[in-house]
Amino acid sequence: MKNLIAITCLCFASGSAFAQEDLMDALDADNDGRISVEEASSDAALSSVFTELDVNKDGYLSASELES
Repeated sequence: MKNLIAITCLCFASGSAFAQEDLMDALDADNDGRISVEEASSDAALSSVFTELDVNKDGYLSASELES
């Protein structure tokens, strides 16, 4: 639930109604299916909640972490 709230805030804060898939497509520059800290740095709103969303603390956000 926390992740859903964070993603919802992220969508509104970024000024775009990105769906989770669109967020992944937009920020996953190397197309490896996950968003790194470096890739997330291009979006200030995502950067601010990255650590909270990175549930397994591997330094990447997966699609499942964005969905939770």
